[in-house]
Amino acid sequence: MKKIDPLHNWKQPIAIEDWGRKCSPPINRAWLSHINYFVHPDIAVAIGRLLLPTFLEHDGGVFLEVNFTLDGYSKWRKHLDNISAIENMMNHQHVYDLFAVTDNISEESYLGVANLLADTTRLALKACYPERQFCVDISIADNDYGPTVSFYSR
Repeated sequence: MKKIDPLHNWKQPIAIEDWGRKCSPPINRAWLSHINYFVHPDIAVAIGRLLLPTFLEHDGGVFLEVNFTLDGYSKWRKHLDNISAIENMMNHQHVYDLFAVTDNISEESYLGVANLLADTTRLALKACYPERQFCVDISIADNDYGPTVSFYSR
């Protein structure tokens, strides 16, 4: 038997694992039961779009549609000399910005989201652009806040 997981960095979140352990009887695969009990189908659909985004092509570059504006592109085009650098700037997503609720959220949870975003972005780019090469990065820099996920063409 061979297990193949396209989300190689995925781990059951600790808070959900703890929730499953506290149930009587304890729940195996607590993540799935947690979704069943607490997640509305509309939320699952919205998260699906976050994880598998729409891309926009412009000037030979590939951009997240939700981040792209012609004004923003023009601004970065004046400061950066190649399309990969512009893609990297315009395609970055701060994980902290995705969540208004910050109560009791561990850094491990934010990093889990960053890993998930990076993995699913790779899958989406490969599905939409099988002939192109992309670099998908997770950054946790001291001069930034929280994990950031970005991608650019190689």
